[in-house]
Amino acid sequence: MRMRKEQRGTPSVFWALLGCLALALGGCAGWMTKGPSAEVVQCPAGITWDVAESAAVTQFQCAVKPFKGKEMLQYLVELQNVSDQPLRYRVQIINPEGKSVGGLIPRKGKPPVVKPGEKAQFTYPVPGYTQIPDKLEVVVLALD
Repeated sequence: MRMRKEQRGTPSVFWALLGCLALALGGCAGWMTKGPSAEVVQCPAGITWDVAESAAVTQFQCAVKPFKGKEMLQYLVELQNVSDQPLRYRVQIINPEGKSVGGLIPRKGKPPVVKPGEKAQFTYPVPGYTQIPDKLEVVVLALD
């Protein structure tokens, strides 16, 4: 009868993998930035923010207003480029219970960028919605 050899490497491999997982998850937490101050946000929804380090949200509003003759939910987003290079941003406003909207800031231009220190804004209408959702997620990505 043959005796099995004791496997000594298994616990150390387990702890090494667990440590790598903790570092990976902890490192990703730094990517999520704090949202803007309460003075900047004029929206009763609970908002989760994921904003690029090169951008600062200087105004965010959500309201039901007329747009092209119909009452509908609208989001106004104003960003400031806080980096030292001209950038374009992709904005996503995600409603986990319904329709999400988004687009580019600035929409147009030659070149279509926000210069360092400058601000740009856009209003995103949400056709078919006349109520402000309870929760939102706002994602702002810097494009190269």
